[in-house]
Formats: sequence, C-alpha cells, structure tokens
Amino acid sequence: MAMQARFRNLTRDLPIPQPWDLSSYLDDVAEYRGRSISLLPIDTALLAGSGCGTGSGLWIAKQDSDVIVYGADTTEWHAEHIIVHELGHMLLGHGPEQPADEQATTTPTVAAVAELLPSISPESIAHVLGRTDYGTSRERDAETFADMVMLHAMRPPRRDSLLHRTFFRDRRR
Repeated sequence: MAMQARFRNLTRDLPIPQPWDLSSYLDDVAEYRGRSISLLPIDTALLAGSGCGTGSGLWIAKQDSDVIVYGADTTEWHAEHIIVHELGHMLLGHGPEQPADEQATTTPTVAAVAELLPSISPESIAHVLGRTDYGTSRERDAETFADMVMLHAMRPPRRDSLLHRTFFRDRRR
C-alpha cells in the first residue's frame, strides 16, 4: 500500500491534533497502541555513530511500554520531527529486523544508554543501537510519515465557508 494511503488510514483512526500539540498526539498514540510512551532527551553525542542514522533519535520498545530517545540539543521543531519519526515506526508496524550482536552489549554507547535506562536490558539497547541500514524502506516510510504529520500539523485550520458548504456538500446521501 502506498504511503499516502497508509497515512490517510492512520489519520482516520488517529487524527492529528489541530492546532498541533505534540503532547496530545503522544497521548493519543499511546492510547491507540495500548502502551505508554516516555520521552528521554539525551546528549546527541551518546547517539552519534551508534547506528542511529543521523544520531538524533531512536525508539526502544520495552515489554509493555515504549521509550523515545532523542537529542536534547536541537530545536523544538527538529525534536518534534524526530519524535514523530519514531512514532511513525510504531504506527507503521516496524519491529526488529535483525538479532542483536552479543559483543555489542559492551560498547561505551550501550553502557551510557543503559545507565540512563536501567530498566532496559543491555541486549535490547544493543539491538536498537546495532541497526545500521538507514536507507531501508522502513526508514524512508518513517521519515515520510513524520514529514506528512508535521506538514499537516502546520497547515492552517480549514474554515467551513458558505461557498464550500454550498458547492462541496457530502454527496454520499
């Protein structure tokens, strides 16, 4: 199914708040998925060079909740885009693609993230950080999803004019 159709289906079930409110959207996504979502802003240097694409964010799926880790030293708009990109992975059904490398659990980045997230096993963290193929269709889809959400969120609210009501009535009657 084309990304536009997937986006349309998702926004039918999970509307984008107007006016845009990331906190409200996070709450809606958490309710929709039946899993709480926590945000964890951290120093981007901890993410750099660890298989996190641009080193700006990642999604860690715990047993019954989700954590989105993102760079704290970015603009508000960019942070929201990163978070929505990770939400895109969740909503598009992206899961693990490959098993974790056992040696990867001892890297300094894994240790730093494990210290920030003690409730998540080092193996799970290493699995997330061990992903290296960010040119995949999953990454493109998550990025497209984030772009579409952010564009939709910035669109001015549509006013229902007399002209629109007169000429574009619901024709399904």
